[in-house]
Amino acid sequence: MRLAAPGHVTEEMARQVPDPRVFDAIWQVTQQAPDRVTLMLHPGAASPGRWGFQASQTLHLDEHRLDWELSVRNLSRMPMPARLGWLLQFPEDFAEALWLDDTLEAVRQLPRGQSVVRDPWCGLASLNGEAGRLVLLRGDAPLDTLHVERHPSRAWLQLRLMTPDTTRLTPLARGEELTLRLTIDLLASRIPPPTVRQDKPADPPIL
Repeated sequence: MRLAAPGHVTEEMARQVPDPRVFDAIWQVTQQAPDRVTLMLHPGAASPGRWGFQASQTLHLDEHRLDWELSVRNLSRMPMPARLGWLLQFPEDFAEALWLDDTLEAVRQLPRGQSVVRDPWCGLASLNGEAGRLVLLRGDAPLDTLHVERHPSRAWLQLRLMTPDTTRLTPLARGEELTLRLTIDLLASRIPPPTVRQDKPADPPIL
């Protein structure tokens, strides 16, 4: 999960944005089942003039699908001036072909170190991997910004899914809760991958 300051805010508002690393703190498991887990985050009390919040996330794993829900409640007396979302990482073989919106336009062989942005994003994207594997991403509003980058030196593909930046950003009001929902499907081809033929001695005749 990621928390980020808006791209362009006043200096006074910028001081109210919490440390973006706050989501990297330890989360507490509150509910757990074989296919589902819920975690809570209670940061320390905010100092006067700062922003306080509590957060929860629920992950539900199905046969080939992950449903991920992130909720943040504003506990401060001021509107919440921050963006929320996810930073996802996949093996770079999924960079073979990318469909980043609801059109048929494909991004093929994204060069290393280069990025593609959809702002606003329609909430649908798919990544085509080797052997017919496919990752299907679906994000509900207010997720509407998608940034895709093939890492310049490491073997992965990074996707950043975030709520709107300025000027479309709507700060979360005092006491209100914002919930983000993301679904990730991992699909595999029904055709088995080709196998390498290995020559072996013929079986001896049966007498």
